[in-house]
Amino acid sequence: MNFILLFPFSYFYTTRLKEGSLAFHVIFEWLAAALLVTCVGATDATHDLIKAALSYLAFISVYELGYMANDLHAARKEVDGRHRGPQKATQTWIALWVLARVGAFLLSTTLLEQWRNPGWWLFFVALGGVFTLHNWLDDRELKVSTFAWLAWFRLMAPMFFVVQDSQRMGIGLAAALGYVAFRQLGYMDSKSLLKMPGRQRPTFRQFFFLMPIAGVFALFPYKESYGFVILCCYWGAMATVGALFVQQQAKN
Repeated sequence: MNFILLFPFSYFYTTRLKEGSLAFHVIFEWLAAALLVTCVGATDATHDLIKAALSYLAFISVYELGYMANDLHAARKEVDGRHRGPQKATQTWIALWVLARVGAFLLSTTLLEQWRNPGWWLFFVALGGVFTLHNWLDDRELKVSTFAWLAWFRLMAPMFFVVQDSQRMGIGLAAALGYVAFRQLGYMDSKSLLKMPGRQRPTFRQFFFLMPIAGVFALFPYKESYGFVILCCYWGAMATVGALFVQQQAKN
């Protein structure tokens, strides 16, 4: 296991994704990003998809450093903190995992030719700063805010430097009103800060992701909103398909 954790994404998979909602991440994050870079990418679809994959590699390499700091340090101080990950790992293995991810980030930066792009560095400095603050805070209510921004960075990272410049703000708005808000409800519920026993119902998810269609009607005439429109319509469609599928399964 220690050797496997040298590879970026492996820590996320073994500590969160393996026992979590893989389908949600695939449909509402990764396929959504692939759709956007294909439809409103800055260059051709194939090249943009490769850039998105490399951007995600850079992101997950940094993000997993935050996960490790959370699991191996911050969670130990929390009341009812979840002790995930290899709690008995040696300092040598931890150092190797960190170096592997720093190397993966620098490799992605090189392949994407982002060394001289200040926007690239500001994005990841902001991400690292938010995750550091999230791990440092003891107040669960304050961590609701940092979690929201971590969710925003998570969704935006694969496509932030791939989509057309004119589409970035609209996509960021859709991310905040849709994906981030939905994830935040789950986070607050898991920390006993919110009681919404029905939030996991497929019909609730469907209604939640169909509501941004109101914004689609308002922004549709403007070409800068295409990313917003595509993302909101995609999420609404996927949530509807999921709800209908569950209803059909219940009848059978």
